[in-house]
Amino acid sequence: MNKKDTPKIIIKYNRFLDPIFIFFCKNNPELKKRGWNDWVPPEKEKILERIKNYKTEWVKYESEILRGMCSVLDINFKRNIIDVHIVSGNPRDFSDPLIIKSGYPPQEFVDILSHELIHILFQDNIEKIPVRILSEMFPQESILVRNHVITHAVLKYIYLEILKDESRLNKNIKRSSDANMQDYTRAWEIVEKRGYRELIDEFKNKYHPKN
Repeated sequence: MNKKDTPKIIIKYNRFLDPIFIFFCKNNPELKKRGWNDWVPPEKEKILERIKNYKTEWVKYESEILRGMCSVLDINFKRNIIDVHIVSGNPRDFSDPLIIKSGYPPQEFVDILSHELIHILFQDNIEKIPVRILSEMFPQESILVRNHVITHAVLKYIYLEILKDESRLNKNIKRSSDANMQDYTRAWEIVEKRGYRELIDEFKNKYHPKN
């Protein structure tokens, strides 16, 4: 696989979505309980500065990360361009559309973006990899856990075999624990117990059966 086989990642400030997310964060009753009503959105200049730093940090790893996730899963992205919309704040980042808050340090942003791009890679191959595979592999787990076990297994592969940086893996696992994200933590527990390579191989064998 060469660079032209991977999508172009465009990281940009979304001035249309940002006011919507600011209003949501400041006024949603559930978020108020979590302290978002006291949150002060950053100035636009600050967001643009952060985005500049995100782009600089991401380009250091872009090719290796994109090629790594495609290679280990033996699938490719279907789209040529992926827009990454940056907004002032958001209680949870997500991949459809790909929206990430502006509060992350650059290295953590790369980790978050990598996570969301794995989800997009699966979305692009939904016809080849039906959702039932995850139900078969993890029948006793919640939907959120099922959706993150293989994602986390691929992230561990990237950290250990592509970036060769175990400290980033440990920080990622700790973030899930510190944020009390129980389903994410449970997904990491399964990866640690069953092995990231073993899980990826089992998963691949569901849509690429061995002869």
